[in-house]
Amino acid sequence: MTAANAAWNGTLAAGASVDIGFNGSHSGTNTAPAAFSLNGQACSVS
Repeated sequence: MTAANAAWNGTLAAGASVDIGFNGSHSGTNTAPAAFSLNGQACSVS
């Protein structure tokens, strides 16, 4: 995913902050993973 500014709001003042949102949908099934990792370290699935 890539986020970019809109033409009308491309500049933030020094010390300012911004919040972004994300809306998504998924029409398939959500099955448990067989394996996964976090920060390059393998995690167990139980």
